[in-house]
Amino acid sequence: MSRYGGGSVAEKPWPWQSRQGFPWEGVRYFQGVRPLSTDSGAEILDWHLAYEEWGPPDGCPVVVFHALTGDSHVASHTVDGPQGWWQDVLGPGAGLDTTRYRVLCFNVLGGAMGSTGASSRDASGRPWGSRFPALSLFDIARAAHELISGWSVSPLHLIGGSMGGMVAYAYAALYPEQVRALLAIGAPIQHEPWAIAFHSVGRAAILSDPDFRGGDYYDGPFPEKGLAVARMADMISYQHPRSMLLKFGRKRQEPRLDAFQVTSYLDYQGQKLVSRYDANTYLTLTRAMDDFALSTEHLRALQNTLIWMVGMETDLLYLPEEIESHEARMRAAGVPVRLTWLSGPWGHDTFLVEQGRTSEVIARFLQETAT
Repeated sequence: MSRYGGGSVAEKPWPWQSRQGFPWEGVRYFQGVRPLSTDSGAEILDWHLAYEEWGPPDGCPVVVFHALTGDSHVASHTVDGPQGWWQDVLGPGAGLDTTRYRVLCFNVLGGAMGSTGASSRDASGRPWGSRFPALSLFDIARAAHELISGWSVSPLHLIGGSMGGMVAYAYAALYPEQVRALLAIGAPIQHEPWAIAFHSVGRAAILSDPDFRGGDYYDGPFPEKGLAVARMADMISYQHPRSMLLKFGRKRQEPRLDAFQVTSYLDYQGQKLVSRYDANTYLTLTRAMDDFALSTEHLRALQNTLIWMVGMETDLLYLPEEIESHEARMRAAGVPVRLTWLSGPWGHDTFLVEQGRTSEVIARFLQETAT
């Protein structure tokens, strides 16, 4: 069995972390107390997770799982603190009401914002890079279990969007006795060829970047062009023709009248991700997502867990008919599942764009399943 180490929580921030002011106020670290064996046959000896929490210590425990390019920072801890990716969903009176619920979110194993991953340094100070093992979403859930078990008592409410919902499924399938209910927003129970195809394009862009150097690029130029193109492709899958028509139409970007506004938008999103993310993390997590599938045994383990699925009516990444078929599979396996929808022209990103309505769904989920 291969053996790997993780690095210390005192590591010097990478450029993409420093640009975001990381570590933010409220970030804490959990140090794994035992080696983590992965589904790929590796063993990570020294590992840690960056996490944040909100709400009263005696509140009903809720664990939030972030999406592919997310992190632990759901919302700010102070009025003037850096805003999070669900800023309007978490806080007093919001869906994740911090006067009632004790909320935890962590950067996943393999992530780019504080948790052990390919950019972590070994004992000699060298980043793991290409030596970091392949991970599954079940590996990520097992690491999360070490943190969550010491954080709060069961039963838990799990909430996740996109990849976060998939990790929540994995967690509940592995530890069903600890989970009361699960809300999966825009999250399939397995990746189908359409989603895999988009990720394949993104990975090909990174792997073909001369600066990638097999994943060992931390001492030189980063594969920024490849990561930017990967993000551009993904942003198309996160949108919808209607949202692009509403945002851009056929308007051109001044002063470069040779460029359409939609082209400028994709360029901007590519560069924005480059400034805050790591290419190796993209490879690690998209491969884990593509490999993910809940088996018959996993579905059987969920028979006593309340599952709420939320689909996006205009989702082009996880099509509505795909979400419906996954709901039917769960129901046929005896899983108590409920399917609702978020409408709007924003495609897969609806749960991030329409934060008010997402907050309402979360509030209803917690109110109806907390007792």
